[in-house]
Amino acid sequence: MVLVWFLALVALPAVLRRLERAAGIGRVRVPGGRVLGGGLLLAASALGIRSAVAMAGGGGTPVPFDAAARLVADGPYRWVRNPMAVSGVAQALGVALAVGSPSYLLVPPVGAVAWHRLVRPSEERFLRSCFGEQFEDYRAAVPLWLPHALRPRARTRPRPGSRRAGLARRQPPVH
Repeated sequence: MVLVWFLALVALPAVLRRLERAAGIGRVRVPGGRVLGGGLLLAASALGIRSAVAMAGGGGTPVPFDAAARLVADGPYRWVRNPMAVSGVAQALGVALAVGSPSYLLVPPVGAVAWHRLVRPSEERFLRSCFGEQFEDYRAAVPLWLPHALRPRARTRPRPGSRRAGLARRQPPVH
């Protein structure tokens, strides 16, 4: 974990920033970016460590080839299905804000899409094969990227003038 963090969060941004300077490309300056980025990096790193501890408590390790002996659904896994992926994307965003590297600003969205499209499907197939219905229940109950508390609330009432509003008016009230 430390090696991956060093390569992704220290070495890669340093190399990219050095190449950008050599090419005459300036920093992207975000007001408060260094402080915000540093805070996000610390918080995301804490999430990553807590996730690794929860995974290790499940009889596995944070590396993909050593799966947990039980379905881990506690700790950060109560709120999102893969808090390590959330942590990694948030860490990269924190570094991007702090360093201001235009090239490294592409890492968080590219990393999120790559994980979502390339890693997640095979990981979920593996979990389904190991834990079956238990995983399906977990998958149905726990969101993938954003905890329920951070997700936009669904509208409980239709917008005035919408088709749903017209349908809602036609139905008799429930007592």
